[in-house]
Amino acid sequence: MVSRWRMKVDLLGQIVLAIALLLLVFYTTGIKWTHTMLILLAFWQLGSAIHLFYVYSHIRRIRYLRTALVIGISLPIWYHLIGNASFFSIAGLVMWYFIQTIRDTIIVYRRPRSFWDLT
Repeated sequence: MVSRWRMKVDLLGQIVLAIALLLLVFYTTGIKWTHTMLILLAFWQLGSAIHLFYVYSHIRRIRYLRTALVIGISLPIWYHLIGNASFFSIAGLVMWYFIQTIRDTIIVYRRPRSFWDLT
């Protein structure tokens, strides 16, 4: 079972990185910083998905991992073809995982706690 603490840390980390990304989008003129923050958020989510898949056997994360692999491999090609607009695919992937994490956090917080989950 996924612990509440693990989901709370994952969701909090994603929220902090997403807020930093939004602040960079609205208050900076450099696209490089926003792309860097977006990729950092994507790596956080990729690490979270790998951890949930291998440690907790969370099967629904395999769809995200496959999609992230395809986007990660094809990103240089798309960047060459359409430029900065190719980062919208990463933004969509980030939003998909963020919504999935919120849904899973709600599920984890609604389930009854066992004696071993009291820490």
